[in-house]
Amino acid sequence: MVALVRWGILSAGQMAGRFAVDLRKIPGTEIVAVAARSTRRAEAFALKHRIPRAYGSYEALARDPDIDVIYVATTHNFHKNHTLLCLENGKHVLCEKPFALNAIEVRQMIACASEKRLFLMEAMWSRFNPAYRRAMQWIKEGLIGEVRMLSADLGFRATWEPERRLFNPELAGGSILDVGVYPIALASHLFGSRPAEIQASASLGATGVDEQAGIMLQYPQGQLALLSSAIQTRTPHNAFIMGTQGMIWMPMFWRARLAVLWRSRKLPRIAWGRAGYQYEAAEVSQCIREGKVESPTMTLAESLAMMETMDQIREKIGLQYPGE
Repeated sequence: MVALVRWGILSAGQMAGRFAVDLRKIPGTEIVAVAARSTRRAEAFALKHRIPRAYGSYEALARDPDIDVIYVATTHNFHKNHTLLCLENGKHVLCEKPFALNAIEVRQMIACASEKRLFLMEAMWSRFNPAYRRAMQWIKEGLIGEVRMLSADLGFRATWEPERRLFNPELAGGSILDVGVYPIALASHLFGSRPAEIQASASLGATGVDEQAGIMLQYPQGQLALLSSAIQTRTPHNAFIMGTQGMIWMPMFWRARLAVLWRSRKLPRIAWGRAGYQYEAAEVSQCIREGKVESPTMTLAESLAMMETMDQIREKIGLQYPGE
């Protein structure tokens, strides 16, 4: 059993910085190195986060023999290549959501991890936060009866920067892959990862990516998920999980700190909890210690099925990325 899990961070961006801060909250972990596209960026990140090694290339990070697992936090279009780079150099991988550009890439990532017998997981951090987990426990206990419907939205108004990640099709921009993945993941967790019917509509902006999207997923037993995502429209960021005997409300569900259970003729039940990347990182570290190659909470099969759903959604709205 591995007592100390040694991490590398592949990227020196904002998300990587948040992850580095939260990773230090977990006992039995160590950040060994960070890599960026330039040595200068890597060194600045390493200095800020007290990381002993800084690399100006991702290849150097992947080859570092003192690293057990690498967190990949580059832009969506690079997730597959950077994950494969790490796996081929014998490193376990936690890859930011969305897992890749499309299902073809996800299958390649899973195949490589399977061949190398290495751990691989999509970084769906919301699933591991305490308030979210308490809400799922309420459902498991039958407190809202049979879950029949989900309403969830995640949208914000980003500064118009057509060359940057959110609006650039070359970087797999758009709302569905960036934030729509969160409500889709919640629906997957509640109803199963493969909807029976998918309907979608979107507004494609000047750069060709979806600036807002409305999605309806219907599942084999008639359950419905009504979802929306946006990068040019501010939405409430609510999730309402509706059952035959009650309802759960999670405000800011993608980073839930609060869950409220409502049932007829009963006082509301409230669950509080911090939100952070340390919970998903703790899951990865524990799985590695136990010799597991995937998480039972965020399986590779579910990540693949979710990406297949997003592929179908993009097909329905007419969004294809360069090179697909």
